Amino acid sequence: MPITLVTDSTCDLTPKELADQGILFASLKVLFKDAEYIDKINLDTATFYEKMRNSPELPTTSQVNPNEFYDIFSAEIEKGNAVLGIFISSELSGTYNSAKIAKEMIGSDQIYLVDSRTTSFSLALILLKANQWIKEGKSIDRIQRDLNVLVEKAQLYGMLDSLDNLKKGGRLSSGTAMIGKMLNLKPIIEVKNGVVEMANKVRGTRKGMSWMIEQLKNEYPEGIIDTLALAHANDLKKLEELKALINASFDVHNIYEVEIGSVVGTHTGEGVVGVAYFRK
Repeated sequence: MPITLVTDSTCDLTPKELADQGILFASLKVLFKDAEYIDKINLDTATFYEKMRNSPELPTTSQVNPNEFYDIFSAEIEKGNAVLGIFISSELSGTYNSAKIAKEMIGSDQIYLVDSRTTSFSLALILLKANQWIKEGKSIDRIQRDLNVLVEKAQLYGMLDSLDNLKKGGRLSSGTAMIGKMLNLKPIIEVKNGVVEMANKVRGTRKGMSWMIEQLKNEYPEGIIDTLALAHANDLKKLEELKALINASFDVHNIYEVEIGSVVGTHTGEGVVGVAYFRK
């Protein structure tokens, strides 16, 4: 039975990239004071970051509605396809639960759902690997078992450029944000056990990149990496700097470049740079 891969827009692969891979997706929404936007559909990343930069308040985001998944899933089932859905961590969004509701509404045993326990460019890596397995002709049961292992190995680090969004979102006081700016503090976050945690704080972008390189060296001491993803939030220059540092230290067979979109960017802010890979 053919397998159709389905995800959500927080994977931050572009609609064209997803279409080229044959992956279907449903979009989360981003709500500014003036209007509601559909991630990846009527809100591109450049417009989003400009709007957020000029907004005194952060936008909010909302999960995919179960009915949207119902339409996608049922159409594929009617075609005689099995559905494999891989979504943003259930700890970060209700999107995965919306997919579960849609599956229950349809009542098909040919819908398989996976909580990625991560998001953005780390979710993208998982999707691309799953799609490779589908193309190789692996069975859905084998793919599910392998995905369970892969999810546990997924690692994402992202270095925030500023503390502004944490301040706007009420997670940080103005005084603390000001001190952080004066000291040029760069928080480095990771997704661990499905939630976002602080991995480290460094002074300056270069030190932050060096720290992320050290984490890679700890994981790949032999210097050979099969696949990783690099990401940026409207700051391609930083991505190129990080990429150059990685290429100087490692032999990487596949590097995917991802731009962090509006849903994840709402919380992390502009100027983020990061790396995602699979731990051994």
